[in-house]
Amino acid sequence: MKKILFSILLLSSLSSPSFAMDNYGIYQVLDRSIVRINIWKNFDTDDAWTVSGGSGVVINEIDGAYFILTNAHVILESFCFEIDQIEEDCENRTYDEDIVIAIDAPDTEFEYPVAYDDIMYWIGWDFAVIKVDMNDYIIEDQYHEFNPIKIGGDWYPLMDVYGAGFPSILGNYDKNYAEIIFCSGVVNTMFMDEDSLYQLGNYSIAHSCTLAGGMSGGPLVDEEGLLLGINGLTGLSELYSDDKGNLVEVDIAAARFNYAMDIWELYRLEILSLDDEAGHFNPDSIFYN
Repeated sequence: MKKILFSILLLSSLSSPSFAMDNYGIYQVLDRSIVRINIWKNFDTDDAWTVSGGSGVVINEIDGAYFILTNAHVILESFCFEIDQIEEDCENRTYDEDIVIAIDAPDTEFEYPVAYDDIMYWIGWDFAVIKVDMNDYIIEDQYHEFNPIKIGGDWYPLMDVYGAGFPSILGNYDKNYAEIIFCSGVVNTMFMDEDSLYQLGNYSIAHSCTLAGGMSGGPLVDEEGLLLGINGLTGLSELYSDDKGNLVEVDIAAARFNYAMDIWELYRLEILSLDDEAGHFNPDSIFYN
């Protein structure tokens, strides 16, 4: 499906930071590695429209096959955090066959449908990896070279961080191809204790780089342009009844705080875990294959 062009794995490169980039360098890193993920109804017809969408970041390339990291909740119709599974009897659910997931980038002329066999995600961890093999498109002259991001970096409080994504905000409403939006902020803290991670669904990096719906799955990078995490959670509030039966709204995660999944959690899941279905270097693992 040709699109209207709007302007705007696992560890491909573990680098030791050497110098901070200027803002233009950070912009280039984000712009070249990010992808837009659209969930289509009636794909490749005149009546095509997006059901939802999100963001992703290219983390590796092997012989023309690109591996894109995003959130599981971006590519699933329903994704269950651990707290959902316990309290709501939630069930992970993929989209029906009439829904098409396709990726593209701001400077691509075409978009690339994703086969469901080329998607994997982790139970209880809001990570997903998409494989897109450009060799399938060479004969149609639709090949596009994406740019894998470098992974690494160590966090510290108040360090500068940057992000990007394709949010549903004023200016992007009612558009099948949302414009890319960039953000900047600082790391506020890293949650590491079990209770905090349970509340946050294993999101551990709290930061002030403003997020909005559609930026889920997008990258969070440090001042050297190295991937620190994957964005996907923002402040929430909940209602409860006081002792007089009145509904009271409590801000349980102030809206100015946003959250990312630590990239090293994926490393630990796939390389350090000894479970049967984990371990990037285990030739029998799902990810390896």
